[in-house]
Amino acid sequence: MDTRELQALIAVADEKSFHGAAAHLGLTQPAITRRIQRLEERIGTQLFDRSLKPLQPTPAGHRALAEARDLLRRLNGFTESITGNNAVTGPFRLGVSHGAAPLLAARELRDLHTRFPDMSLTIKSGWSSELLPLMRRGEIDAMLSLDGPHGTIGGTDVRDIPASLRAQKLLDDQIVAIGPRSAKHHPKNIAELAEHPMVLMPDGCTFRALGNAWARQNGVQFKSVLEVSALELQIEMVAAGAGYGIMARRFCMHSPAANRIRILDIPGMNWNMGIMLIRRQANTDLDDIIDTVGKIVVEAGAISDPLPDNNAQMLSVQ
Repeated sequence: MDTRELQALIAVADEKSFHGAAAHLGLTQPAITRRIQRLEERIGTQLFDRSLKPLQPTPAGHRALAEARDLLRRLNGFTESITGNNAVTGPFRLGVSHGAAPLLAARELRDLHTRFPDMSLTIKSGWSSELLPLMRRGEIDAMLSLDGPHGTIGGTDVRDIPASLRAQKLLDDQIVAIGPRSAKHHPKNIAELAEHPMVLMPDGCTFRALGNAWARQNGVQFKSVLEVSALELQIEMVAAGAGYGIMARRFCMHSPAANRIRILDIPGMNWNMGIMLIRRQANTDLDDIIDTVGKIVVEAGAISDPLPDNNAQMLSVQ
């Protein structure tokens, strides 16, 4: 296998064109085209859909990209181990789901960069359902995510995650109902909660889906919903008294508005979940930095750990 062909494959995918890949590698466009054609002939399938603009990998191309990135990374690691250069270098692409973002904020990212100054760190934020396909295609190296209350990540059952990926639970968490601390009286059950305005994410959000399902099971529905597409803004609106919300407990406790909201004890509205770290099994040369991400997140989560012997349903933000 010619590593120059693998480099061309990655460059074309990253630049989304043969012309851009040629400029990136300092080659002519025909040279890039020949390398991709030789690779396609060797593999026996087309790696790019040339009918699309911008250029996109085929399903086989996505699989080839993941393997090419791993092969080149391992080759670099082999060379460095022989020459005695054991410093961790190169790119590291981390996906962070919106629900887990407060546990890897600016301070934590600065700490990560300080520990691995020779790594080129790229952060991709999004919903877990958006990040998981990137993991499968090798476009990110690891991801920090919330799992669902029924053992799902990004809508995929944990048991159905490909063997090429490994999921590790870092912290426990819960989905809870929240309200403004300023309110004198808070709802005590789902029927009372449904009488109040609700500040929720748009349809498709796991938090909202769980709340809607619980309301239906109790014969009620939320009468007034303010849709907000950002979790931190949702908390700010709840804190300002615009309504009540449904949110991950740790997200609430790491929010700048933590002292202006209260986590409520609504029977049935405590769904267990977890903060998950997912990595590609083949990226063993990245284990040090991925393990460090896990440790940093666990340390950051210490301020929102439940107190011993406390009923989690009774926790409130102080």
